[in-house]
Amino acid sequence: MDLDLAPSPRPHGAQRMFCATILVIEAFVVFFAVLAAHQLVPEDRVLTWVWGLLTVLALLGCSGMLRRGAWPYWLGMVLQLPVILLGLQVTAMWVVGAGFAALYAYSTFKGHQLDREKDAVDAEVLRAREQEGPAA
Repeated sequence: MDLDLAPSPRPHGAQRMFCATILVIEAFVVFFAVLAAHQLVPEDRVLTWVWGLLTVLALLGCSGMLRRGAWPYWLGMVLQLPVILLGLQVTAMWVVGAGFAALYAYSTFKGHQLDREKDAVDAEVLRAREQEGPAA
């Protein structure tokens, strides 16, 4: 498995698009889970809101930084932990958080693979065009 997650230089790569989409949707789900936890665990409301809103902001911030190299992709993987641990307050988040973690990991690695393949095809096409020479 290739652990180099440096994004493709293409402006709208599959890896960036898939991962950003997952992180933004996940931020919405976490916000709604916090709203549910507000009623389910009334004695921990301050902890719930601080934990939840910091996680939402971190997920949204990470989705915006995906073009800055490989580290935001790894940060996104680390951010799956507080989402899963939200299951301590909303039981369904154990399953939902694990599902999002699996989706994020899959989109990170599969998107990277798709971008590498597309970059290789683009390089091959450019090389073929250069060998043909200018069209008359």
